[in-house]
Amino acid sequence: MDKKRVIAYFDGFNYYEALRSKKWRHYYWQDLFKFSELFLRKHQQLDKVRLFTAIQQDPDKSDRQDKWLQANKLNDKFNVTYGEFKKRHKWKRVECNNCSKKDNYKIEYWEEKKTDVSLASYIIRDVALNECDVIFLFCADSDLSLCIDLAREINPLIKIVIFFPPGIFSSDLNNKASNVIRLENHEQKFKKSIMPLSITNTDGYILNCPEKWLPKENK
Repeated sequence: MDKKRVIAYFDGFNYYEALRSKKWRHYYWQDLFKFSELFLRKHQQLDKVRLFTAIQQDPDKSDRQDKWLQANKLNDKFNVTYGEFKKRHKWKRVECNNCSKKDNYKIEYWEEKKTDVSLASYIIRDVALNECDVIFLFCADSDLSLCIDLAREINPLIKIVIFFPPGIFSSDLNNKASNVIRLENHEQKFKKSIMPLSITNTDGYILNCPEKWLPKENK
């Protein structure tokens, strides 16, 4: 019997913010394809991993992210779609440390844009083109609820497995999923999917795991 084709979709910002909040930075140097494979059933095969992310604005963060992306890209079944960070401003009332007076201050921050739209678009595309039988969605963003509805309208037989990143949950996605997996209960799979700490790419360049991301036993 032919195996069911699986495509895994990672909402990069949603996923890695959850790991950061969980203080699981030592799992950042992760092979996303291998990680996804660990959840396959015997009748399934992983055809592709799609990551949706944006390039970090901070130079040090961008350098670490680039090394990790290059390492994952050595697998030709790993694909990245980029959004972008846009500068935003908001006003916040802040209390003075020396008195009880509060003033309004303009705060600058970066907001990730386009990644969730790209993720939803690719799910619809892949289902419409009959490129998968099963969706692995690593995300807890309820904005993707309509996307799931449309995917099922196109193919009522599509199976959608939602992987909730550590510490976050969406009741909307939970109610629409064929199956739900809470990643905080699968720490061993994170450990098993850590890449070698030094990887040589096709150009002979050595990609080293950033020091801040080293597994606990290597620090």
